[in-house]
Amino acid sequence: MSRLNIIYEVFIFFLILLYLTVIIVGYSGSEVLSRQEIKWLDYSLIVYFFIEYIVRLYLAPKKWVFVKKNIFDLIALIPFDAFFKIARLMRLIRLIRIMKFSKTIRGIFNSGGLSYVVAFTVLVMAWGSISVYVLEKGSNPSINSFSDSIWWSIVTVTTVGYGDISPVTEGGRIIAGILMLVGIGLIGSITGSMAIYFADLHNAGKPKEEKLDPNADLNMYINSQLGKIDTLNEEELEHLLASIRVLYKKSKEEGEA
Repeated sequence: MSRLNIIYEVFIFFLILLYLTVIIVGYSGSEVLSRQEIKWLDYSLIVYFFIEYIVRLYLAPKKWVFVKKNIFDLIALIPFDAFFKIARLMRLIRLIRIMKFSKTIRGIFNSGGLSYVVAFTVLVMAWGSISVYVLEKGSNPSINSFSDSIWWSIVTVTTVGYGDISPVTEGGRIIAGILMLVGIGLIGSITGSMAIYFADLHNAGKPKEEKLDPNADLNMYINSQLGKIDTLNEEELEHLLASIRVLYKKSKEEGEA
């Protein structure tokens, strides 16, 4: 990667983290950022998206095909702040849109089947949240709402284990065990995918080694001996003929394979 690409990747990663904070603040509220300030942050990102979208549309050879393939990019440009619930959804779409900018994030997700593992983990977490809420509600004083069960599922899958919420029913403990196993698999997949991506990135910068011809030395020997065939003695001539027979057999075997 060039220095410019690295700077761009760092900028996009910082932008992802910043906008993730905006989404969280928009949901839970903050004494530091007001709703008006969050709205201006949204508008700033929309302006950035708009410029990027126009540049890509200008460079696209087939404009209409580009628009159809990037319909979500176009939707992300629409400010839905008049409807607060829809605005939250649009912020999530914009976050996904930012993540598409990063070649590093896309590369890691596409390495080692990580995208499938993440999708499977999300489904298992959704199942675990619903099941634990049904099983533990009323029996567990720590789970009073569905958001509590979602929080517990996230903590369990990531194997953090804060201990603020723990299942008390047999069914809840079985689900916890399943989520822990899925979480271990997720962490292993993330680590493996990152290793594969950065190893491929490192190897891509190296010049490709030329494949060695196993018959190169034999060819060189035969050609050198043929060049001075009139000076060869009986023994050297027999050795040359034997070498030609070996090379002929090898070439024939490779042709049949």
